[in-house]
Amino acid sequence: MERVILIGGKAGEGVKEAANLFARVLVNRGYWVFTYHDYPSLIRGGHNFSSIRFSLFPVKSPKRKADVIVALDSRSVREHLKDQKPNTLWIVDTSVNHEGKKYPIRKMAKGVMRSSATLGILLKTFGIPAEEGIEVLKEFKNFEENRRILFNAYETAEKMEELEIPENEKGEYISGSEAIALGAVDGGLNVYVAYPMTPASPVLHYLAAKKEEFGIKVVQPENEIGTINMVAGAVYAGGRAMTGTSGGGFALMTETLSMIGMAELPVVIYEAQRGAPSTGVPTYTEQADLLFVLFAGHGDFQRIVVAPGNAEECYVLTREALNLAWKFQVPVIILGSKNVAESYFTASITREKVIEEPEVWNGSGTYNRYKLTDSGISPLASPGTKGAVVKSNSYEHDEYGLTTEKPEVIAAMKEKRNRKGATINSYFLKREDTVKVGGDTSSKRVIITWGENGSVCEEVGKELGYKVVRPLYLEPFPFERIKSEIAESEEVVVVELSISGQFEKLLGLYGITPTKRIRKYDTRPLFVEELMERLS
Repeated sequence: MERVILIGGKAGEGVKEAANLFARVLVNRGYWVFTYHDYPSLIRGGHNFSSIRFSLFPVKSPKRKADVIVALDSRSVREHLKDQKPNTLWIVDTSVNHEGKKYPIRKMAKGVMRSSATLGILLKTFGIPAEEGIEVLKEFKNFEENRRILFNAYETAEKMEELEIPENEKGEYISGSEAIALGAVDGGLNVYVAYPMTPASPVLHYLAAKKEEFGIKVVQPENEIGTINMVAGAVYAGGRAMTGTSGGGFALMTETLSMIGMAELPVVIYEAQRGAPSTGVPTYTEQADLLFVLFAGHGDFQRIVVAPGNAEECYVLTREALNLAWKFQVPVIILGSKNVAESYFTASITREKVIEEPEVWNGSGTYNRYKLTDSGISPLASPGTKGAVVKSNSYEHDEYGLTTEKPEVIAAMKEKRNRKGATINSYFLKREDTVKVGGDTSSKRVIITWGENGSVCEEVGKELGYKVVRPLYLEPFPFERIKSEIAESEEVVVVELSISGQFEKLLGLYGITPTKRIRKYDTRPLFVEELMERLS
């Protein structure tokens, strides 16, 4: 059993809230749920819609065609006629001139409170007791008013279907952004500094709301330049600090990113991709920051880049990012996207603090911040450490951190940092979890993709007989593992959200050439039906 429900209306009418409320009811019942939110860059007006896909079995990707469409206004009908099936049930406001079940939703409540009216109607439509809806309203400040609205709508509506009761254990309803925030906290985060920028802002909002609970500092500076410099200062002082932004904000951070590379500072940056270039399409998704993130900055320096594709991966990879940054004293970039950041998943996340201590100075002799070592990793000390003068330098420097222009010293320090790169490569070469393999794992037809496309490719791959190969780490790039997975393939398809084929270009650097390519670049996610059609 599977259903897709689409709710459409204007910004400010509670479309997103209604979807999340009903989704929480479904999760509480034991369903697997994936919720996708689509909205323009407007506070009021425009067209918003949310799609709730739920099933007895795991779902982590969006479908376009809906079994039920709730239209709060006429535009929602016009926009989503293409998304109906032959038997789609339309639920429309009485002001809307369209066939379907008509209810006075707009008269039942004002503004965002229409979410409670929509919730009540959906509960009744699917034969779910109203009390289950009341349970998810309890955290609302105006609970009693929303409760009244829900019951009124419930009594007005008509039951259309009796849902099968799942036997699954209740999962967690969580967005990618929330999972990133929790992963950071469980990786030892104590300072989060960020300037708001969609779609990275939800991490800032979530951590700011829970800073006392988590025992962390949350700061919003004047801009992204101030942000990244603050983070650099925080880690120099010994704090586990992190920031979040999108492409435009990351562009402003790149000068400091190079300084971080030179100073060997353990900084974590979350870059949530959106439609670009420039301001682009700020509330929609894309994968066109890939090469920018991999190669941003001037000069040679090491970095690690991870690419989560769902809520569980957001949690695990962010937690690890904090530890990797301190282990190797390099910037670690979490490369996400709007569709992962703002979608909600039924997830199974086992929270656990994992804080790995970095290599620290043992206190003997003179402290050399940039001591030459075989691994390229120098022992750490923070300002205030007894007996240590900690000199962090953005200029080329010697072992002590003193500025130098001596060619032999410059060469030695570059070789030191290069050895660190070799140490990082060796570390990841031993790991089996750098690449995720799914779909039909025995197939000789292969899809190679990354990030948010992973779930939809795996679902379609199982249906059409494709093995799906997806790197979770983009730097160092696990090309040997990918080559081994496609060695006997008859067809290699590269799937990405980029018109120029940035991921394909990255694969090409390592001698991996596809036989077919699927590129989507309208800033919307790749839907299941769409990929099925393009692969068939």
